[in-house]
Amino acid sequence: MMAETKEKVLYGVDTTFEAIAKKATPKFKTTPGRLLFAGFMAGAFIAFGFLLAIIASTGYSPKLFPDKGNISAFKVLLGAVFPVGLIAVILAGADLWTGNVQFLSSAKAKGYADFKCVLYNWFGSYGGNFIGSIFLALLAVSLTGLFGHVGEPNYFGQVAVGIATGKVSKDLLALFFLGIGCNWLVNVAIWQSARVQDGAGKILAIWFPIFAFVAIGFEHAIANMWVIPTGIFLSDYSITWTQFFHNLIPVTFGNAVGGFLFVAFYYWYLSHPELSTERIIKEIVDFFIVFMAFWAVATLIPAGIGIALDKALGKGAMYIVPLVLSLYYIVGAFLLYKKTKRD
Repeated sequence: MMAETKEKVLYGVDTTFEAIAKKATPKFKTTPGRLLFAGFMAGAFIAFGFLLAIIASTGYSPKLFPDKGNISAFKVLLGAVFPVGLIAVILAGADLWTGNVQFLSSAKAKGYADFKCVLYNWFGSYGGNFIGSIFLALLAVSLTGLFGHVGEPNYFGQVAVGIATGKVSKDLLALFFLGIGCNWLVNVAIWQSARVQDGAGKILAIWFPIFAFVAIGFEHAIANMWVIPTGIFLSDYSITWTQFFHNLIPVTFGNAVGGFLFVAFYYWYLSHPELSTERIIKEIVDFFIVFMAFWAVATLIPAGIGIALDKALGKGAMYIVPLVLSLYYIVGAFLLYKKTKRD
């Protein structure tokens, strides 16, 4: 009698790391139009998850309903529904920058991508995420009134404004570390889903870490690209673009460190016992070099533009800033693509 062969439930660490590294290849070989569109979709998917999470949890908001509100129930419901966004990103297919930290770092470590490839993908996906998030913010406010109207938020809108206000009120160091915790868990979700073979297993693998990061209160740069602009529009510019960048700059840095150091680097190190100390140090240094270049062109320069427009135009910057920055990201992605192809 032949012995029954057990079906393998999880891919091995080595196999998973290799698969993630190879999956990054089309992400930096694609055209800027496709990269930006894929980034747009990812930003929109995350925003859909956040939008639905607010709708699901608003009834338990202790600020809106002091008598029956429950902060624990509010945070648990917010976290329980939010994973819809990343599930769509992974299963439907889209380019989320926070996930691309792992994908492109893994590809770079394996030698499949160089600095220019990483920078191009990160910039294009981050910019596309911003554009998609802004579109959903406009959809929730100006285009549909789902969360109310400019200066007139409904119950859902009041929760969104409250969340946005809390995010722009934290100090820079706290935002940095909250960003680390967030993308640590986001990339654990992506890693777990890559190890699982069936669709239902992938959904569960994604759901638990994302539920955890949202319920805990960690900071996700792309999610914040939706909720803070939504707060900007609903508050009639009581929350400003300057405050938006106060959050986005350190959170982006923290997200990058969390996704690279605690997931991509960890599993690369774990699956390659032959690595020398020099090689390990080189990979860490390489990551920070390419990240600093990305951080400068994708976050710091847009922040400078947005803050300058905010100071010059005041409330008039409410819609001008996202328009100008969207154009900046589109043009920048095409320029980086040309440089990548030329070199």
